[in-house]
Amino acid sequence: MAATAAEQLQSLSELVVLCTQLYEGTDLGQWVQAEKVLVELIESPECLSKCQLLLEQGTTSYAWLLAATCLAKLVSRVNPLPIEQRIDISK
Repeated sequence: MAATAAEQLQSLSELVVLCTQLYEGTDLGQWVQAEKVLVELIESPECLSKCQLLLEQGTTSYAWLLAATCLAKLVSRVNPLPIEQRIDISK
């Protein structure tokens, strides 16, 4: 089932907050939680779509940095991405 625009916006804003906490956070608890969630994102099946969302609609350089880092990890995995996903990334 496709996410609605409202769900995507909420997801996007949550990701941007997590990116900011990861790169600028001074509270150790928030930093650890942000890192945990973002590491789980990298391993999730939604990683590609979330990264694309961050690149297209992200509002901070931290969001773009995280998206680029995740995409680099996705394309350099031992198990390569399917051709459809590689084409989608190159757009």
